[in-house]
Amino acid sequence: MRLKNLITILLPFSLSVIPPAIAPNAEAEVLRIVTSTPSLADIAKRVGGEHVRVESLMKGKENVHHVPPKPSFVMKMRKADMFIHSGLDAEPWVPQLLKTSRRRNLLQGAPDNVDASIGISLKEIPDHGTLSRANGDIHVYGNPHYMLDPLNGVIVARHIQEVLSSKDPSHADEYRANFGTFEQQTAELVDRLTKKLAPYHGAPVVVYHRAWPYFLDRFGLIEAGEVEPKPDISPGPQHLIELENSMNADGVRVIIVDTFNPLSVAERVADSTEAVAVVLAGEVHGVKGADDYFTLFETDVDRLIDAFEESEAKADPDPPGEG
Repeated sequence: MRLKNLITILLPFSLSVIPPAIAPNAEAEVLRIVTSTPSLADIAKRVGGEHVRVESLMKGKENVHHVPPKPSFVMKMRKADMFIHSGLDAEPWVPQLLKTSRRRNLLQGAPDNVDASIGISLKEIPDHGTLSRANGDIHVYGNPHYMLDPLNGVIVARHIQEVLSSKDPSHADEYRANFGTFEQQTAELVDRLTKKLAPYHGAPVVVYHRAWPYFLDRFGLIEAGEVEPKPDISPGPQHLIELENSMNADGVRVIIVDTFNPLSVAERVADSTEAVAVVLAGEVHGVKGADDYFTLFETDVDRLIDAFEESEAKADPDPPGEG
C-alpha cells in the first residue's frame, strides 16, 4: 500500500483519538454537582454561578423520605464531581444509591460528599426512650425539614461556598461574592414575608405531616395539631374526630397539607371545622410558582394568607352591614 493511501486511511482515526486536553473544551473546568433536592440545587447554582452545572435527583413534589430509586440517578451520580444532600436520616434512599454508583469520592465521609445539615440547629431531637416504631417515623437526629427556614438556607449556602472555594480556589472570590448576595437577598426576603404575615402572628394552624416547625417558628405561627396521629401513620376515624374537636375548641381555621399527602382527608376535616386546607410546597417546584428557593417561600406565604382570608370568610359569611 502506498504511503499516501495509508495516511489517507489512518488520518481520520488519529484525529478521533486526540486527548480531550488538546481540543478546547468550554466545560472542562465546570464542576458537575448532583443534589438530592431541588432546593439544594438552586442554592448550589446561586453560589457556584457559571462555574457549576447542577442537577437535582428529586423533582419537588415527592416525599423526601420515600423517593423511589431510578437508573437515571446512578447515571447522574457517576458523572458527578460533587454530591450535596440533606444529611441526617432525611433521605434513607441515598446510602444505597451511593454504593450502587461506585464513586469513592462521593461516599459518606469523602471530600466530595457534602452534608448540608452541618451547622444547622435542629428541632425536635427525640429522647432515646421515644425511639420506637410504635411512635411512627421518628427521626433520630431531629426534624430534618430545616430548609423550610430560609435563614437555614443561608447556613447551607455558606457551607457550599466553603466547599467550592476549597475544591476550586481559583474562583473562591466569586463564590464568596455570590454567597454574600444570597445572604443579603434572603435577609430581605425574610423581612418582607414576616411583615406580610404580621396580621396572623401567633395564629394556630394544623399540619398534616410534621414537616413545618422551622417554617412556623420563623414566621410566627403555632402548630396546634397534626392530621397524622404519628409521623407517617395514616389517621383513623377516632383521631380525626379528636382533631376536629380540638380545632373547634381552639379556633384553628387552617390546615397545611404537603404535596405528597392526600388533600381529600384534610378537606374532610376542614369541612367539619369551618377551616381551609391549603397545599404548601416543601420543596422548590412543589407547587406552581415555587420555581426557586426564594419564590418557594413567597408562594407558600401567599397561599397561607389566602387560606387565612378564606377561613375568615367562612367563619363570618355575612359581615356587618351586608346581607
